[in-house]
Amino acid sequence: MNRITIFVGEFGSGKTELTVNYALQLARQGLKTAVVDIDLVKPYYRTRELSETLEANGVLVVAPEKRLAYADLPVLPSQLVRILEDPSYHVVIDVGGGESAIVLAQFRRQIAQMSPAVFMVVNTRRPFTSNETGIVNTLRKIEAVSGLRVTGLVSNTNLGPETAAEHVLAGYVTVDAAAKHLNLPVAWVVVPHWLDGNITLDCPVFILRPYTQYPWME
Repeated sequence: MNRITIFVGEFGSGKTELTVNYALQLARQGLKTAVVDIDLVKPYYRTRELSETLEANGVLVVAPEKRLAYADLPVLPSQLVRILEDPSYHVVIDVGGGESAIVLAQFRRQIAQMSPAVFMVVNTRRPFTSNETGIVNTLRKIEAVSGLRVTGLVSNTNLGPETAAEHVLAGYVTVDAAAKHLNLPVAWVVVPHWLDGNITLDCPVFILRPYTQYPWME
């Protein structure tokens, strides 16, 4: 288990939902955990609700000041460096989609020395990562702008609440092919909690419970 875990990927890949679930999992294991939000793209989810969920479960949330949380500005959290350098914390970092991962370049030397796990989250139901070529090109683009090497892929093919077993399985086939092309492991296949026990795979499975509340879900 790496002390620093970074989730990157294209827009709509499900990075934030996975970040929340992974951080909560670490906290349930009794690990001192912090989530760092450096998604500098204006969010489409309710950050405040997610922060409250995380903090209620003992996870420290490191994000821009609340008065700037919805500003369309490249504002980095003031506690970022302190948390990264604190060896007592397991740190989970949520990075903006696509080329907005350039924000990582500011800290690439410091982060690289910490041997982070850098996982690219892939939803093959999204246009830029719907096939092996798209996944490979997206990874190379993110590595180029961030200055960090991706260490594994996470297969997170989903259609939100409409996700069925066949979507998960078909997505894994595509992600696995890209992983082999890149000589990288598939770190996890994400399975929504309503399919838990219904899918058998030969790689690690991450059971995900959605926490994000979108306006159209009300």
